[in-house]
Amino acid sequence: MIQFNIRRFAYLVRWSLSIDKRWFVKNTLAWMVAMTLVFLFFTCIVNINNNIGGIQAYKACVFMVIATSVALFVLGATMMFNSMRGKHDDKRLMMLPASNLEKYVMRYCYWILLLPCFVGAFLMADLLQFLINVLLGHEGAMLIVQCIADTIMQFHSSSAVPGTFDVSAVMILVWLHSLYAVGATFFRSHKYNWILTSIALIALSIILGALWPESVAPMRIDEHTPVSVLRILCMVMAVLTVFDFWLSYRIFCRHQVIGSYVNL
Repeated sequence: MIQFNIRRFAYLVRWSLSIDKRWFVKNTLAWMVAMTLVFLFFTCIVNINNNIGGIQAYKACVFMVIATSVALFVLGATMMFNSMRGKHDDKRLMMLPASNLEKYVMRYCYWILLLPCFVGAFLMADLLQFLINVLLGHEGAMLIVQCIADTIMQFHSSSAVPGTFDVSAVMILVWLHSLYAVGATFFRSHKYNWILTSIALIALSIILGALWPESVAPMRIDEHTPVSVLRILCMVMAVLTVFDFWLSYRIFCRHQVIGSYVNL
């Protein structure tokens, strides 16, 4: 079935959330504990410029949060099947009374449903580190979310890079996200498909780099790149992204309970 029925999809969403509620809670608690420990490590232990808990320590936390957020977006599609364990769950997914398109959209949305879990875990970890730093008497104690807001405002006020450059950077991340969506359905490993996809992308990059003609200079994207080139790049990335999601869905339709390493 390729049709999409809203009412049937709503039943599928409710069923999926009820089945995997514990998985969402587990990820939220794990993120909260991990971020709390990292925040306390930077603000209470690490000595940066002969100062413990200074502004540089909070900037390190900001960098960690932003890097984690970007990684969560790029690798988000690889979490489509992370809540599933073994062939029993694969078989149950295939036997659900829903179309393949509905199942695919639901599984893909798992990483989107994890976003509020990540935000909630970050806010709780940020509040915990703030309270602990206040109790320890650190004068520079502050909320990391406040430091993030200040960093974003300073970046936008001082950045001279055209908006098209920012859009191009986002489109490249979206394209990488779609490639990991292909890897999530192509490789049978639910837990390690992101590693296998990363290895495949690195290998492909090395091969393309070796085959690239020496007479043709590699394209460099910086503030001097013409806006027209950036617009063409955005269009190419958009087409490739649509193709990748189509390919990911087609591979999902060929999902097998019994198989070796890939779904073909």
